[in-house]
Amino acid sequence: MTKTANRWWLDGNLSELHIDGHGWLVVSEHDEELIGRAEKSFLHAEYRLDNHQNEYDRIDAALALKRAMDTRLEHLNSIYNFAQHPNAKSHGWLAVLESWGCIKQRTLRRLRRLRNAVEHDGVTPPDLDECEDYREVMWWFLKGTLGLLAPVSDFDFEWGIGHGSCDFSYNPLSVTLTASAPPEAISDSPLPGWIEMETLPALALVHQGKQTPVEDPGKGTYYVCAKVTDWASVQPFLKIAMDVINQGYR
Repeated sequence: MTKTANRWWLDGNLSELHIDGHGWLVVSEHDEELIGRAEKSFLHAEYRLDNHQNEYDRIDAALALKRAMDTRLEHLNSIYNFAQHPNAKSHGWLAVLESWGCIKQRTLRRLRRLRNAVEHDGVTPPDLDECEDYREVMWWFLKGTLGLLAPVSDFDFEWGIGHGSCDFSYNPLSVTLTASAPPEAISDSPLPGWIEMETLPALALVHQGKQTPVEDPGKGTYYVCAKVTDWASVQPFLKIAMDVINQGYR
């Protein structure tokens, strides 16, 4: 391989990629404050339902549950910038979270409509049993999105005879890849389903400063440092990160 330009492609079939370890972003004091704010709204809704006397308790509970959801969504948006995700523009933030396998949005959307109807249109709130259902859904929503507040920052992997590591940026969404890859896994021209990457100078001491890919003598692999910013190309790595988060590995 003698190409000198820095646009290369990586085999997009990552199904055989084995995660060998990963790191997480740190939860800051501001994150803890926002987590507490959402939980406080949820606990207020619980109190009103557990001590239910009349429809005003149910109205207040519905408003508090919606407030808990909004607080968590704004918190997540500060990390992931949902505006950069095409799905958010057409279907909303909840649709993005559902596509990541974190939540189911149907009842959450119904809660949002209920809150608006109760607060702005004077609609009678649902009965206590239905409000209890909304409370349960919100409990699962807060639990299911908690891991997203300290997402995967990086992971190491093995891939056949290859291996490497990925570092994530979620806003803007991009991946920095350092890997030893077999020659059949990289290409100097685009192929259907392959990952577009902008290769960078080598970081490893043995190749330091050389433009990658660089052949690893005697290993049958090429050393690659690259940044992946193309939207479609980042998605396979984002899916891996979300799978790790959803499985709860820490």
